[in-house]
Amino acid sequence: MNQILTITPLTPETTSQLLTLLELRRHELPFADEELARHQTLLNAIEEQNQRGEQTLADWRKALSQRWQAEVAGQRTYIAVQRKLAAYFDNDTTYLQLVAPTSPSAALTATTLLADMRRLEASLTLLRPRPPFAEESLAQMHAAGDQLAAMISLTEHCEAERRRVLIEQRMASHLYERVCQKTRQLVTEYAHEEELAA
Repeated sequence: MNQILTITPLTPETTSQLLTLLELRRHELPFADEELARHQTLLNAIEEQNQRGEQTLADWRKALSQRWQAEVAGQRTYIAVQRKLAAYFDNDTTYLQLVAPTSPSAALTATTLLADMRRLEASLTLLRPRPPFAEESLAQMHAAGDQLAAMISLTEHCEAERRRVLIEQRMASHLYERVCQKTRQLVTEYAHEEELAA
């Protein structure tokens, strides 16, 4: 019995050994049923957390993929409108810098790209005289911007959820380690009392 109870790091094997010991000595150890129930409850909670962790990771990855697609669509829309403006103003760089001061290549993040798109959309809205392609370009910019904003929001939500579940997983694992230590201590104390009584 003392061999099984040596202090070792918590692994699936040592956990299994501890649970097997409790099962085998269930009728000898007065606390065995209570400890087995506690272990089973926590193991079920850990399994549930692991499943939630896998699901939140999958959701986060899917959201990242969708955000990437929205970024690509936003970049393309931005570039297309920039090119139309450049052609309309006959590549007058001074005027183009006033209308659309940044280029999509400067957008390092989805949030930066979205801000650039919104600025270009606002500039195009205020531009007078309005170019003949303005309405169509505004509709495209608005749709692409809304899609990108939605995907940024979804990704942030999924990331926060993923982190929350990860923290809960760590807390559940830590709690289970403490329960295992307590169970080991109970078994060791009981064995010691039995030796003293003999």
